[in-house]
Amino acid sequence: MGAPIINAAEFAAFVLVFLRTSTLVVFAPIMGATNVPTQVKAILCLMLTFAIAPRVAYPAEMMPMTWYGFVFLGLGEFMISFTLAFMVRLVLEAAHIAGEYVSFQMGLSMLNAMDPQSGGQMPTLALLIHMMMSLVFLYANGHMLVIKALTQSFQVAPPGLLNIWRPEVFTEIIKAMAGMYVLALKIAAPMVAVLFCIKVAFGITAKAVPQMNIMFVGIPVYIIVGFLVIGFALPWWPQLLGRALISVDLSLGRVLGFLAPAAQ
Repeated sequence: MGAPIINAAEFAAFVLVFLRTSTLVVFAPIMGATNVPTQVKAILCLMLTFAIAPRVAYPAEMMPMTWYGFVFLGLGEFMISFTLAFMVRLVLEAAHIAGEYVSFQMGLSMLNAMDPQSGGQMPTLALLIHMMMSLVFLYANGHMLVIKALTQSFQVAPPGLLNIWRPEVFTEIIKAMAGMYVLALKIAAPMVAVLFCIKVAFGITAKAVPQMNIMFVGIPVYIIVGFLVIGFALPWWPQLLGRALISVDLSLGRVLGFLAPAAQ
């Protein structure tokens, strides 16, 4: 029994599929976290590549004859997977922004802890909100949304046949970034509104009773009331994240439509 013959076009398709898959896994939320072992990421990339590559057709005449031509194709694979992962990642970054703002309002912005996903420092309350939203993200199958976008990208934009530079793609990215700030405002709105009312009440009290140390009395009240409002707002967060994921799914569908060669 002779050795299997490896077709050059099939090997090129496998390499390009692996580049797109590995880039998405590295930059995707949850899967690309720094606390996920590198071995797990590598195994996930190979599993997805072996599952997708046999279904991807790569014309032999499209294979570049020079190394810089292949590098250009690899850059295109990097751009498309980074775009998809970035748009989904914005959903969880909204929780980070909301946590930063709520921490500032509650007077806890100086209390930092290490974020196990990014490896950086962030306020403890922001980390708490981010971890809660990450659990809701997994419960809502947000990670499956990433894999779904990856598989659909190979159907509409096979390796070497994509149009990542269309202005409509960047328009969708800008809209997704604007949606991130809207979602962050919705998450933080209950806490910010209640704390604002309390600060106004303390301001009036400070004018009426100048002898009272508002700074000494106010900080514990901000913290206690802030955590109480967070507890009451928790049932509202899955609905917000669910709507955001639906919006991202629709936006990814439009982006994939713009990437299709037939849309040129």
